[in-house]
Amino acid sequence: MLRGGLTMGACGLLLLAQGCCALQAQTFPPPGKLIDIGGRRVHLYCTGAGSPTVILTAGGGAFSIDWDLVQPGAARTTRVCSWDRAGLGWSDSGPEDETVEQTVTDLHAVLVAAREKAPFVLVGASIGGIFIQAYHRTYPKDVAALVFTNSSNHVGLLVNGKPELLWLLTGDQIRSAFPLPASAKGNMPVREGEPFDRLPAALQATRLWFDQQFWKNWRPERERPDEMLSWRKEFLKEFALTDASQDPPLGTVPVAVIASDPAASPSQRNSHEGAAARLDFLSSNTMHVTATGSGHEIHLYQPEAVIQTIARVVSAIRSGSRLSH
Repeated sequence: MLRGGLTMGACGLLLLAQGCCALQAQTFPPPGKLIDIGGRRVHLYCTGAGSPTVILTAGGGAFSIDWDLVQPGAARTTRVCSWDRAGLGWSDSGPEDETVEQTVTDLHAVLVAAREKAPFVLVGASIGGIFIQAYHRTYPKDVAALVFTNSSNHVGLLVNGKPELLWLLTGDQIRSAFPLPASAKGNMPVREGEPFDRLPAALQATRLWFDQQFWKNWRPERERPDEMLSWRKEFLKEFALTDASQDPPLGTVPVAVIASDPAASPSQRNSHEGAAARLDFLSSNTMHVTATGSGHEIHLYQPEAVIQTIARVVSAIRSGSRLSH
């Protein structure tokens, strides 16, 4: 799991910490259920009623509680579940945390074990965008729609002290950046800053506890490249899909893109200088919502934009109509 040496997001933000172990504290009980998926537990928190069920997947180093400003509002429309990936929040760590393969397998396992009914509306924030695309590719019949919220645009890794876009690096170049220097650990976090200070005070305390536990246990010199290699592979698959043809690779699957920037132009579709532009061309049934002035975490800066978009997607699925622009 990475803390240092990696840049991410439309603004080149540093990837925040990702958890490394099961976090069990009576002081911070999980709001949802800990679902056994075969020897380890994954935290799933579901509220509301109705179908299709919406699944909220957080970004890098983020937790299910980061959806707190969205989930209650979205749950007024339908059933909504947030979850913690392996090694994050209340979920136990697995053999290859934050790889695309384990994340997709874990999400499917927990939804089956919890008896949540497909097809789902998958919502992915930041790096969560590549996870929901991979889930759709693996289980297409289980997905009713995809919703992206500032899905990762520039994801890079420091190689020889220089930041490079992950998909422009070779596998050997990525491996050469590991293990990370001990200095990547930095100082223990003492408070939750912007934008996580927008969460209720109690959740800020929980989040800080997660971050501090990670800091205490993280050993950057033991980091492996598996996660980054997995992400690189996934981005290259995404690029290949939209490079191969002008036809939308997902056909008419409903896709909503919520972004700080306007919809991409056709000339941006095949650029390898960023990944977000391609989302607007995944489907012929796409809606772009511009969250003007929002920071990277739209679900914290402008949660109502996410709530309203989810409601529009759910309504379109129920009525069998196309997404309106």
